[in-house]
Amino acid sequence: MLFSAVSLIALLRLLATLGLTTSQQVQLLGLDARAVRLALQTGRPLPLSPEQQQRIRLSVAIAQAVHVLYNRYPEQWFTRENARSPFDGRTPLAYVRAGGTAALVATHRSLLADLNGPFSTSPEARALASRLPQPDIDLDE
Repeated sequence: MLFSAVSLIALLRLLATLGLTTSQQVQLLGLDARAVRLALQTGRPLPLSPEQQQRIRLSVAIAQAVHVLYNRYPEQWFTRENARSPFDGRTPLAYVRAGGTAALVATHRSLLADLNGPFSTSPEARALASRLPQPDIDLDE
């Protein structure tokens, strides 16, 4: 598949709103920096492998979810340490860089769960919450 230079520019601008540098964006997408630079300079489309296509789809979905969930400061989400699973104390960017496409999938799933229901919590947080005192609630008043 060929990815147009115009689409590439739009994608890079979207990822820039998350506070990612161009170098981090290219790495996140699994693209070759020289090929990206050439596509941007010449306007020629960028050939993409199926894995790169998947990484682009996941990155767009992640960016959209981050903007919905963290709309006040989306540019901090990727570079802020996160104790939740699957990040386990690392930044989402470090997690994705180390884990590749599988880490992008896990990141997307985590954000998708937050968009579709209660925010996920760690087992430690659930255990702590279960030990908190609970007030008596009388619904007949």
